[in-house]
Amino acid sequence: MKLDSELISLTSLMDDPDLVVRNAVRERLIERGEDALEQIERFFIPDVPEQARERYVLYLDDIKADIAIKTLSQLLKEPQPILNKALFLITKVADTSAQEVIYFSTLENLTNEITIEMSGEKTPVENVEIFNFLFFKRFGFRHSNSHLTKIESALIDRVLLSRVGNPVTITLSYFLLAAAVGLPVYPLSFPGGFVPVYLDNDGKILFYLNVFKQGTIFLENTLKQFFEEMGMTYNPELLRVEQERSLLSIYAEFLSFIYKKNSDDHIMSRIDKVVSLIGKRKFL
Repeated sequence: MKLDSELISLTSLMDDPDLVVRNAVRERLIERGEDALEQIERFFIPDVPEQARERYVLYLDDIKADIAIKTLSQLLKEPQPILNKALFLITKVADTSAQEVIYFSTLENLTNEITIEMSGEKTPVENVEIFNFLFFKRFGFRHSNSHLTKIESALIDRVLLSRVGNPVTITLSYFLLAAAVGLPVYPLSFPGGFVPVYLDNDGKILFYLNVFKQGTIFLENTLKQFFEEMGMTYNPELLRVEQERSLLSIYAEFLSFIYKKNSDDHIMSRIDKVVSLIGKRKFL
């Protein structure tokens, strides 16, 4: 198999000195999608002089990220975009080697196992206790890298596979799997943070969840105590239950923070495009 005539023309212009031409090539490759990029990687890149190869590889990597951003922008047109798909696309912007098939098959296997154990006949507390047992005990999800420096602990596709992540990605994984099995668990946001809450059919909070203590259920009095221990004033007017879309903002802003800490300004700039696309959270 060889490159088609258009791809041959595009590859010859990827390094054109005219910025307008290079931008036009980039836009067309974004339109052609990842299949076209894979063909270029297979049939063009091996013949590129070694001293120029890395430049072309980085160029194609950025285009893969742009494709993910374009797909994400379409998804975000929905009032509440599909959480699992959106989280993957954000991951893809940061790490274009992320594999969609592996991500979704891993998520499906975990979801199926939880669904088998849960039941609509059980109470919310019973279903949450089952979910917590599976998530923390059977699957073994646990916190690591509390200093928030490791990339592998920050990317949710890797966390789903390894079951080990930093406090933010473990919490996001908790939300992701809860949503996948139909548990009404949402983030209750406040200035400087958020806590998972379980909502009833009327959208009212039934109870709160402590992901840092294996999903322990607690009530409002404990939340008030937490605020006091942190030296914060408990003000219900500053608390807001948000939808799954806010989790995308949390993830994107967190990845930007991680790559900044790792002095990877290039990837950080790609993630910052996502942050702008989604919109920053009011409370962060």
